[in-house]
Amino acid sequence: MNTQLINKLQLTGSGVISIIGAGGKTSLMFKLAKQLADSGKTVLTTTTTKIFRPKSWQSPFTIIENSIDQIVEKSAICLKDYAHFSAGSHHDLATGKLKGFAPNIIDHLWQAGIFDWIIIEADGARQKPIKATASHEPVVPGTSTHLILVAGLDAVGKPFSDEHVHRFDIFSKNTGLTPGKTIDEKSMAAFIDLEIKKAGSLGNIVSNSVFLNKADNFDKINSGQKIADLLKTNEMVHRVITASLIDELPVKHSLMLKKI
Repeated sequence: MNTQLINKLQLTGSGVISIIGAGGKTSLMFKLAKQLADSGKTVLTTTTTKIFRPKSWQSPFTIIENSIDQIVEKSAICLKDYAHFSAGSHHDLATGKLKGFAPNIIDHLWQAGIFDWIIIEADGARQKPIKATASHEPVVPGTSTHLILVAGLDAVGKPFSDEHVHRFDIFSKNTGLTPGKTIDEKSMAAFIDLEIKKAGSLGNIVSNSVFLNKADNFDKINSGQKIADLLKTNEMVHRVITASLIDELPVKHSLMLKKI
């Protein structure tokens, strides 16, 4: 079985990937970037929100620049030495956070034609396992071709509260789950269903994937399979992957729902 994430997600050719949700977006972004770069592709990783400035083992170089012309010029130089690197508009030394770019800037970067892939963390979740989005979220560039929604399976079985869910009031409204109740596979599938229908219509998306992370034991793998089965009726979901990004062989279960 091929366990390369880029193959499971059918990331062939070139495109713009927007990663949304919670529970492993940053880890997934850099793992995909490494696999794509190792396969011979040129890759830029960035964000439309904020992320911690990448460590050297995540990204060998980071461009900090506001001007689109300067970003393109510096990127062309960096590509002589690196197949993958990152970029942001500002680095806040106090917080360690890297501020990203407005969607139109990323659109311009893609149209410059110097990258095979641009991977964007297009959502913020305050490091919680799952997140429901507000009306102004997620921040998906118009040139996005691939959407990946990440959710942490470590939320399953936990009490529904703002400790485990970012914007839990919106999550409650969308799923009917009330505070103190247990987050189960049904409520997870219900919120994913709505988020994919909302975000999947943004940009120029041709591929919608659900990435259920933190499947670190049999029970979590089983929960991932149950959620995947519940999502079969969503016509916009093309595949559901149950995985553990901390493992050397991350993919535990993969379900293709629709052909691209």
